[in-house]
Amino acid sequence: MDIDVSTIPLTPIATVVAALITALIAYINLTLSKEQKTSEFRQAWIDGLRNDLAAFFSSARALCRTMQEARSPHASDEDVRGFRFSKEQVGKMRFDGAESLYRIKLRLNQNEPAHMELNRLLDSATTIQNQINIEKGQDYSKAIEAIERASSYSQTILKSEWERVKRGERAFRVTKNWLMPIIMIISLVFISTLIFNSTETNKSMQPTADASAD
Repeated sequence: MDIDVSTIPLTPIATVVAALITALIAYINLTLSKEQKTSEFRQAWIDGLRNDLAAFFSSARALCRTMQEARSPHASDEDVRGFRFSKEQVGKMRFDGAESLYRIKLRLNQNEPAHMELNRLLDSATTIQNQINIEKGQDYSKAIEAIERASSYSQTILKSEWERVKRGERAFRVTKNWLMPIIMIISLVFISTLIFNSTETNKSMQPTADASAD
């Protein structure tokens, strides 16, 4: 059974399709706006974590070197004394390091394995350093190695989070890869149907117009 497309009432269909397309476009705009805000927050989180990590690692290393030089057999040498930090400076480094450490811990997500591993490495570095301090040891090489392991591993997290920012959130990827193409297809099909129907209507009206002229 052939269907005469020209007899189909397109006005209500056009209204429904236009409303659907409008709703989808509004959803896309909302998703894009939310994605932009989420990316901004995530980028701020990355920048904050990087700054806190740098502050912690620099303070931890400086404290290791300071204590190592202070307990060195050559602690009284002039060149060693010239590079020694004052008690106020050491106290500030200890405070800055502790503050940075806990800011890092508060930023980490304990449900993500990579974050849990970084937290473990940070705890390991501080534990080794504190143990050497308690024992009044002179060799801080193990503490420095632990700090470097944590520093190296933290770079993988920063890179992973940056890749997530570039990749976008899941809702954004679905909108970009699926919803937008669907809207384009629906729009093209609808426009093609309107053009076809308009052409068929003009053809059907042409003989009537010719007959009236005769």
